[in-house]
Amino acid sequence: MSKLSIFLRVVVSIGLIVFMFSRLDFRNMIYFVGKADLFLVGLTLVAVLADRALMILRWVKLVDALDVFVSRLRIVKIFFLSTFFGSFLPSGVGGESVRAASFSRLTDRTAESIASVVMDRLLGLLSMLLMALLSMILFYGMYPHPALFGVVLLVSILVVLGMALILSRDVQVRLLESKKENWFYRIARAIGRYRDRFNTLVIVLILSLGVQLLRVLQAYLLSEAMSLDTAAIYFLCFIPPILIITMLPISIGGWGTTNAAYVAFFSTVGMDSDGAFALSILILALGVLGNLPGGLIYALEGFRSTDGSQANTRSI
Repeated sequence: MSKLSIFLRVVVSIGLIVFMFSRLDFRNMIYFVGKADLFLVGLTLVAVLADRALMILRWVKLVDALDVFVSRLRIVKIFFLSTFFGSFLPSGVGGESVRAASFSRLTDRTAESIASVVMDRLLGLLSMLLMALLSMILFYGMYPHPALFGVVLLVSILVVLGMALILSRDVQVRLLESKKENWFYRIARAIGRYRDRFNTLVIVLILSLGVQLLRVLQAYLLSEAMSLDTAAIYFLCFIPPILIITMLPISIGGWGTTNAAYVAFFSTVGMDSDGAFALSILILALGVLGNLPGGLIYALEGFRSTDGSQANTRSI
């Protein structure tokens, strides 16, 4: 990723946050944060850790499906290292790049390592899109921007078609016929192996949907902690599309885009704009807090958890 690309994303994040601060009342934001119920904030952090646990479990399922056997402790360490650095890297690909690179160092099955991360990201994205589509279908009349449904539907179709193509036997045969043993070929072949692990893909998709529901719960619990008096139904409506916006690769760690999305959506249903912005800050801050185990691992071990060929693998 070029330095210019990273610089532009930093500019977007800072620019959006500065713009929001210029339009909102900072003292009112502090008021909402200051009166937050600490018990509910703590409960939200538990929900954050629970969604991290589900994310680890779904990745383990995908790794095991490709017959790559690695110490569970090492997988957990790599996951938290990637989420920690992902908090400060460009949205959408930052953390996954760290995870793929770290896991590739641990095992000589580089193609399978990368394939597991790619499929994890695709199924995670698909779960976000499915949640967003379902919420838009059920609560269509509540959306301030009905055109968003068409955008989410289009992206959902593209993701499904993309997954169908990379899992397609015909596509795999064409790649095999090319007989080009390059890195793309090897990764594509490894991804294609998931075609025969349909049950695993279904389980991972269900786990991913669980992660999305936990994200909705986190936002609702924090809003209740700050007494923002917004019905739970609106969180089911708005959090799925907000998560998709957060994933757009135009910011750093979702900062700026997430904050603007919270204010844009929730202010339309009566939530105080200052409170909505404060809510988005706390959501992002708790997300970083949930990733701090990765920072602790890095401080104590650096990337030693990924050194060496420690995987016990079976031949394909």
